[in-house]
Amino acid sequence: MKQDRARRTHELLLDTAAAEFVRHGFAGTNLSDIAARARLTKGALYGHFASKAELAEELTRGFEEAWGKVLASAGTSLRELTVGLARRMDEDVRFAAGLRLTTDAARVEREEPVPLVELGCRVRELVLEARREGRIDAGHRPEVLARMVVALVVGVQATAWASAGDPAELWEPVLSALAGPGAGEPGE
Repeated sequence: MKQDRARRTHELLLDTAAAEFVRHGFAGTNLSDIAARARLTKGALYGHFASKAELAEELTRGFEEAWGKVLASAGTSLRELTVGLARRMDEDVRFAAGLRLTTDAARVEREEPVPLVELGCRVRELVLEARREGRIDAGHRPEVLARMVVALVVGVQATAWASAGDPAELWEPVLSALAGPGAGEPGE
């Protein structure tokens, strides 16, 4: 029973910290706010995590595992990938926090965030395939589209108001515009 309560508290702290990291980033989040939001004492928090960095590391590890799976199982279309990512970020606060923490850390180090580089490569592959099949207008440059999609993914995550409602709604106009006149189903 005590172990179950400790496990639930640990999970509560991860979820609460994730929500704070999504809102404020690593630098803007503090342990007092996490403890207060979880309705726990700081002592209870420290019983599970020695520091804010330790909380962030656990969320980042979980994100990195999930990210690889998301990209691997993204399907074969730009629509599946973008809508799937938007929904995952909307529904999984730990995933969204991991992406925020990863991109923030890379920005501080003046490096490219690895997940976003991987996403850009996957998007470029999907764009090239869709162009070959006539589903995306051949006039669009794959590198530019990849950068745009990555920017949209990060932007949606950074602006909670943008993802209100069904995340797929945000992608439909973009994907339709990419198809251009006379192309098949956009991003399919």
